[in-house]
Amino acid sequence: MNKEQHFPPIHAKGQFHCPRCGVYAKQRWSHLSAVDDIYTERNQYGVNRQSNIYGMTTFSGNFNEEWSVSKCEHCGRNVIWLATSIVYPRTIQVAQPNNDLNEDIQNDYLEAANVLSDSPRSAAAILRLALQKLCVQLGEKGQNINDDIASLVKKGLNPAIQKSLDALRIAGNNAVHPGELDLTEDTDRVIKLFSLINFIAEKMITELKEIDSFYDGLPGGAKDAVEKRDSK
Repeated sequence: MNKEQHFPPIHAKGQFHCPRCGVYAKQRWSHLSAVDDIYTERNQYGVNRQSNIYGMTTFSGNFNEEWSVSKCEHCGRNVIWLATSIVYPRTIQVAQPNNDLNEDIQNDYLEAANVLSDSPRSAAAILRLALQKLCVQLGEKGQNINDDIASLVKKGLNPAIQKSLDALRIAGNNAVHPGELDLTEDTDRVIKLFSLINFIAEKMITELKEIDSFYDGLPGGAKDAVEKRDSK
């Protein structure tokens, strides 16, 4: 599993993981201008090549300052932004979900990622549903997230995991029932919620799975000795 830290595209940042090529690279920025039909080519015999707006009424001028474009230094391709949201290409801005999450949780995660640009609040609400399912995967009832977290704390939950769970619970709940957190335009905060889902999965599922796999590979005699010790 690739544990490289993911830096999602954020408007007016100097570098991030490019949504076109996936490489962490420097980004160049510019505003947009409209040019008329400069792509139709003519020669002495007439039109040699027609642009896709050939023959239409054209215009030139600067776009509103909310429109901007970033260009990746690695792949050279462009990303078009309206205010702080990517409008082209329509790609997922966050890391892929942890493979050890149940399939339905991964589907919720990806659904949230797909609506993130259009509605950060909707993405947060879907992630809250994913969190509820994650509590079930961790052995809890999944009926009340707050009760599930309290149960995990009693079982010795790491305080960092508890804070992550509560951050997801509170932000997601406010997305459904608006309270003190305003997620309508706070894409950066919602992006962090995706990271928290993967962080919880990494610590509570993947790492424990790796430890179990390593332990199961120990010689039988050594494991018998451990079990004998612990039975005393």
